[in-house]
Formats: sequence, C-alpha cells, structure tokens
Amino acid sequence: MKKTGITNIYAVWVYIADIRRSVDFYTKHIGLTEKYREDDWIEFDLGTTSFAILKRPAEDGLVIPSKTRIMFETADIAAFYSRLLADGVKCIGGVREEAYGYLLTVEDPDGHWFELFQNKRI
Repeated sequence: MKKTGITNIYAVWVYIADIRRSVDFYTKHIGLTEKYREDDWIEFDLGTTSFAILKRPAEDGLVIPSKTRIMFETADIAAFYSRLLADGVKCIGGVREEAYGYLLTVEDPDGHWFELFQNKRI
C-alpha cells in the first residue's frame, strides 16, 4: 500500500542577500556541508532533511529577517558557543537551560535567527 500524506521535511530554507557571505557563514561557522547547488539555491546536508538558502531576487526587495526558530542539534553546545564567540558570530544571549535541553539563539548575516540545541534526554 502506498503511503500518503506528509512523510518527512525535505527542506527548510530562508532568503539571503549574498550567496558567498551566507555559504561562508553556514559552512565555516556553523559547520554545515553543501549538498546541492543550482544558481542561487544551495542546500546543506542534514541527513534526510536539508537546510537551504536562496538568494532573494532584487525585484522582490530587501531580505526581511526571520525569527522563526529552526533548530540545529549539536552534541556539545558549550564548545559550539565558545567557538562562535571566538569567530565573532552574533549570539542572542547565552546558552539557556530548559527541561528538555540547552538552547542558543544565533543570528546569521541577514539577521535570521535560528537555534542550536543540545538534548538532555539522551
């Protein structure tokens, strides 16, 4: 029997203004690996899900930063935070502890916020 409905998240993506700047940020500072590139679309490999960036067409206006909480999981958030600070990456506050894990909000070059997450339940 063929399965119908939603089976997975294929990709989450955000508009960016400068491809080179954003690829450098997400590969050098965040540690993502480029999976696929076509023109102004770049996907980063996260297993079965991709995180992608797309250059916003000039005719559509400026990039509007998103504060949507995309979460990237890491095994050692404290070490990640230290490295980001050393690299001059903008972090919104510090590492926060919640019942389910540790969180850190990071801002990319276009002003988009995302979360780094370390699970406490494992």
